[in-house]
Parts: sequence; structure tokens; C-alpha cells
Amino acid sequence: MTQYKMHAGSSPSRAAFGSRRDAFTLVELLVVIAIIGILIGLLLPAVQAAREAARRMQCTNNIKQIALACQNYHDINNSFPMPTGYRGGCSNCPPAGGFSVQALILPFVEQTALYDSISYWIHKDDGTVVQWVGGTDYQQMVPPCQEAAETQIAIYHCPSDGGERTSSAFTTEIGGYYDRNGNWTMNSDPSPKPTATTNYMACNGSGTAYNYDSVVPTDGIFCGRHSRSFANIVDGSSNTAMFSEAIVGDGTKSSAEPDPMHPESRCAYGRGQCAWRGQTAGGMWGAWLSEGGTAGLVGVYGDENLDVASLCSSYLTSWNGWRGYCWLVCKAHATGFTTFSSPNPPYPDWGVELGCGFFAARSRHSGGVNVAMADGSVRFVSDTINQMEFWRMGSMNDGGANMPIDPR
Repeated sequence: MTQYKMHAGSSPSRAAFGSRRDAFTLVELLVVIAIIGILIGLLLPAVQAAREAARRMQCTNNIKQIALACQNYHDINNSFPMPTGYRGGCSNCPPAGGFSVQALILPFVEQTALYDSISYWIHKDDGTVVQWVGGTDYQQMVPPCQEAAETQIAIYHCPSDGGERTSSAFTTEIGGYYDRNGNWTMNSDPSPKPTATTNYMACNGSGTAYNYDSVVPTDGIFCGRHSRSFANIVDGSSNTAMFSEAIVGDGTKSSAEPDPMHPESRCAYGRGQCAWRGQTAGGMWGAWLSEGGTAGLVGVYGDENLDVASLCSSYLTSWNGWRGYCWLVCKAHATGFTTFSSPNPPYPDWGVELGCGFFAARSRHSGGVNVAMADGSVRFVSDTINQMEFWRMGSMNDGGANMPIDPR
């Protein structure tokens, strides 16, 4: 038998002990890292898409529950909720600062205790009794409503909008009031108080002609001091929008600001109030009648070629982030929208002091918004929807004809 001997000082060969590798080479390590990076790159968008799909599904459920709450309200009251208002600001001013649809349906979204805590009728210290939430030109909350206004309601928030859950747009009005239980409430602190925001807006109409001002009768289901029922929806409940989404603003206001970097959450604030064409030379609200006036912004009317950006530059006095600032308040920039602009327009909203103007449906969902119809169904409406079709969705009585633009 052949003997193999190892000489002194020699080392064992790979052949004697077998092949062995102590580590990856640098090239192999880089290849592995590259593969892992590719897999993460492929997986992360899928995870994000799955999360957004879940958030959008939750949003769909929220807005559907709100629509069903309006239907349940109708079953009991034989009409949909009627936004309320009080004539504040001047003796002949139109009603403003009332309670929203979102406030009136609270018992039907499992918020009965909160509903019962709200002073829907305010007894002022001068003996008058009013349905009032806050001031008109100024953002002031009456003291008996402050605690309710601060309460966040989960179903009123879209999970895809990571914006503000509270706003500092309101101060508490200085003065005294009796609440619904006869308890005296007095406030002397003018500092801003928080209010809870909302993403879900009641449809105030198509926004065409004079149907953009929720204080007066519009072609939408919800407008101030006018109750509507299924009998009024002549276009059919499955064809008429009831609620949609908006992106909550940041609650701030500035007097000088360039075109905003995020127009979806800023609103151009114009000079002048919501005026009525019948306003007399003496400044009285002559066209205001007990059943409603005729809307019309000072110098601005509905126009099929309306460029909201030009309104911003022509009438701009400031910018604000008041969109959705309080679910309790019946003002269009707080709790309403029209279908005049297609969903998620590239320009900011535009409005004036009393809250009327052009407030669009917007969302953080990619490509469109959720819209709840009057029959309780929910549609995802694309940003590219035909403008006329979207106008018709906002109107309850267009009859399929071409929508009116400017009736002058």
C-alpha cells in the first residue's frame, strides 16, 4: 500500500481535506442585495396599493352609512334633513351659520348621545331664541355648541386623508347664552378653539346657473331652510348625488399668498358677501323672501367656461384652509359641495364670506372620488367624467336636458 507522508513545514492541500469557502465574494453579495432590492421594489407598491384599497373600501362604507342615515331620517320625518340657519350679521341678511345635515343625522350614525347634547335652539340673553351655530362674516362658535363641535366622529373622516382632524378656524363667540337645559353659558375668551373636521360633504346642487349657494333654493337635495323628499327627486334617486368627499384644509388664513402649492386644500377667499340680484341701492336684501331669495355672487355668475383661477386673481382678498373645518356648521365650505367642477380639479375652490361659492368634490384616492347616491348606492366617480354628466348628478330635476348655465 502506498504511503503518503507530509513533510515538516508543509500545509495540508485542498485535495486532502476537501474544498471549503469561508464567505461570499463581493460580487455575490452585491447580486444578492440587488435581488432583494428588486423584490422590495416590486412588493412595496403592491402593499401600498392593498392598503389604499382597504382605506378606499372603508371610505366607501363610511359614505354609504351617511347616505343610509339620511334615508332613515327620511323614513321618520318624511323628508331629508333640512340645513338650518339664522339671520346673523345684519337685520336683513340671509340666514347663515346654522346646523348642517351631518349634525341632524347624528342619531342615525350611532351618535344619539352627542345629538342630545347639542343646543339646536339657542336662548340668547336678550330673550331671543335662534337656530344658530356661529357668526357669519367671522368664524365664531356660540358657547353652548363648542363642546359638541370639538367632538371627532370617526365615520365623518376618510382614512385616506391624513389631514387635520381638528381645525383652529373658529373662536368661541364672546357673550352669554342659555343652553337647551336652561343653563347659562358665558364666554369671555376670544382665543381660537378647536373644532372637529369632516371629509364628507352634502350635495348642494349642480353649481350651474344660481345653484351653487346653499343658503337659497338650489337644484340639489340639500339647501338652507328647504326640506326635500324623494318626491322632489324627479331624475330618480339612483341618478342623483347625495354626498361626496372633500380634502380637509389646514384651518389657516392668510391675507397675502401666491398660488398655493397644494390647491386641493386651499380656498381662494373673495371680497364681498353672497349678494342677491334684487338687492336695493340702499344695501338692503330686497330680494330675500321668507321662502328664499335669488342667489348671485357680486359680479360673478355661473358660466360653462368659468375659470375659477381667474376668479381667484380677480376677486381675491385672502386664502384659507377652512374646507371641512367643522362637521356641525351649515356652510358650503364646511359641509357642502356642488358638482360644477369635475372631481379633483387642478385649481383651488373659490368662495366668499357667507360660505357660498364653488366647492368641489376632492379626495386622496387615485383617479376619482366616492359619491353616495340618493338610493344609498356608492359610485367611484372618475376625475375624467364628462362635465355635463357630473352636473346632472348634482341636480335632482334636470330631466336629462341640457343644464342651464346662466339664466340672465
